[in-house]
Amino acid sequence: MRRTYVSMTWTPGVDQNSARLLVQTIEDIYELVRKHLGTPGQFDPLPSIRVFGAWAIPSSPPGTPYADISWMISRSLDDNRGHILASRFVETVTLEPWQATHPHFDLCLTELPVHDDRATGMSNAEEVIGISHRGMLSLISTRQFDVIESEPLRQLAMQHTFANHIGMLFDIPDDTRADIAISEDGDVYCANQCAMRYTGTPQKALAFARQEIANGVIYCEACQHDLIARIIGYHLGPN
Repeated sequence: MRRTYVSMTWTPGVDQNSARLLVQTIEDIYELVRKHLGTPGQFDPLPSIRVFGAWAIPSSPPGTPYADISWMISRSLDDNRGHILASRFVETVTLEPWQATHPHFDLCLTELPVHDDRATGMSNAEEVIGISHRGMLSLISTRQFDVIESEPLRQLAMQHTFANHIGMLFDIPDDTRADIAISEDGDVYCANQCAMRYTGTPQKALAFARQEIANGVIYCEACQHDLIARIIGYHLGPN
């Protein structure tokens, strides 16, 4: 499906440093991709970035469906209102009216805990650092990164995680490649030194981030190729 922009949002409790880092990370990725697109201005298939933040529609009364980010999150909470459930969030975004009229990517940041119940069911859902519905949305939680006391190191770990989930937003890596790894939940990740490695914890994110910074890497060459191919496909739509 042709998707023309990335909607970047976050919940009201997200600190501004984390929000700015998310914006900076996708801008860095776009800069990386543009180097492979030939002469600047001739062809740019990259979806535009629209930063809506902790948005609300002023003309909509409180509680109106899709009136603000808080309504969407409230609809996605578990029955005890303690955390966001992946299945409910994905459904809420999928049914979003703007997805029907203007198909786009949703990239959301939250300080709330996120539990992924899609494979195990609600009662056995575990807390995760983020979830993705490939080719449509990624939701990332900053909550678990509080275990990293150093602010620069916490930002470094989150930057890796943001790049990881932005990659999944665009549905990379390609599952036909030989150099991929399959996680316990059956999802596909890169086996190279790359932000697309399976990253289940903040500690692992920090370890990977240090390697990537030392080597000047965001995505490996294979994942860059996959990313460009996916973005061009989303730009052109079905032919």
